[in-house]
Amino acid sequence: MDMLVRKSLKDVAMEQIKQYIMEHNLQAGDPFLNEKEIINLLGVSRTVVREALKSLETIGILKLKPGDGIFVSDASLGPIMDQFYFRWFGNQQKMLELQEIRLILETSAVELVILRAEPGMLAELDRWNDQMEQAIRNAEPIIDIDIGFHRTLFKLTGNEAFYEMSEVISKFFTEVRKKRLSSSANGHTTLEDHKLITQMIKEKNITQAKMCMMMHLNKSRALKE
Repeated sequence: MDMLVRKSLKDVAMEQIKQYIMEHNLQAGDPFLNEKEIINLLGVSRTVVREALKSLETIGILKLKPGDGIFVSDASLGPIMDQFYFRWFGNQQKMLELQEIRLILETSAVELVILRAEPGMLAELDRWNDQMEQAIRNAEPIIDIDIGFHRTLFKLTGNEAFYEMSEVISKFFTEVRKKRLSSSANGHTTLEDHKLITQMIKEKNITQAKMCMMMHLNKSRALKE
């Protein structure tokens, strides 16, 4: 019973701390109250406050720096998704569901790039394609180049939250990428896919660009299955 009460108090304390951050419009990097001030503000024990602070640090709301104090963290999906990664990685059903999410995100990114990116900004995609071509010619690894190409697509949307979400989802497919891109034949196919996606983006052909991305990602899905 005591554990249930303590957990309830911790949750209430967490909500009050989050409310304090919003009411005072605290931003990432701003110093927060010290432990004693939080205890006085909330009227709870040191143990409850410490549990609440630790949980808020785990989900990326606060940053506890021993010797320096407590600070508001950058808003990030990373800490939360790290927990999902631990539980979901290797779960076939979850990975299939994440593949669907990835497909939705990347085809949407292609559309946003066509609608928003200035023509000169698309040269970055060409640079990744040139790097991949050179790496294939020299029999060098291309996984980081592949990641760079897709990462750039999300950056070109101009939507930071969208980009961060893509980074989280991408983490789940690192092993799939390694397996797929270990084959030279798949490396050539990947390069051709990237070039075609880039071409359709430059031509502002949303339908074809999205179709090319879908076909590209479905090859990885077929490999996994």
